[in-house]
Amino acid sequence: MLREALGPELYEAVLAVRRAEAELFAMFTDADVIEAVRWRY
Repeated sequence: MLREALGPELYEAVLAVRRAEAELFAMFTDADVIEAVRWRY
C-alpha cells in the first residue's frame, strides 16, 4: 500500500533511510533510540 502511494523511487528512498537508521541504532537500547529521535519531526 505504501509502495503504491509513494511510487517506486520514493518508496526505495524511504526504505534506504529506514535501513540506515536501523544499522546506525543497532547498538543502542530502545530508550536511547526514542530519546534520540523523539522530537525529530
